[in-house]
Amino acid sequence: MGIVEQNFGEAFRSSFREFFGEEGESDWEIYDLISNEELIGNTWMTFTVRNPLAGRALVFRYDTTEQRFYAFLKVQVIPGEEDWNLDRLFQKRGYTELDSAEVMTESGEWLFHSLARHYFSIILSFCPRILEPDFVLD
Repeated sequence: MGIVEQNFGEAFRSSFREFFGEEGESDWEIYDLISNEELIGNTWMTFTVRNPLAGRALVFRYDTTEQRFYAFLKVQVIPGEEDWNLDRLFQKRGYTELDSAEVMTESGEWLFHSLARHYFSIILSFCPRILEPDFVLD
């Protein structure tokens, strides 16, 4: 695993802990994946925070081939799944003036830490219950 891939996962995990606490304190699933360049011809990395009870996941993806970052809210619907682009969602709601493209140009060697802090701070400030279930079953 290269230094870039290692930094990506570590940056998002440390930022998650900073904003939400230790992983074991919530019922959320947290994991990161790295593509196999030999199999698909390009590389990407994702960091996912998923609440299986709510059917929602925050997915942060960095495409190393295109040097692009994407952040999505994945919502399970019947049948399938919807992806909501977080930059567009937050801009539409007026939550932020600074999107990931600006963060990427201004962050330098702290790229992944800057992106993680950007999204987690917005989520915590304006949508702290984004992964919570809509209702609780007894």
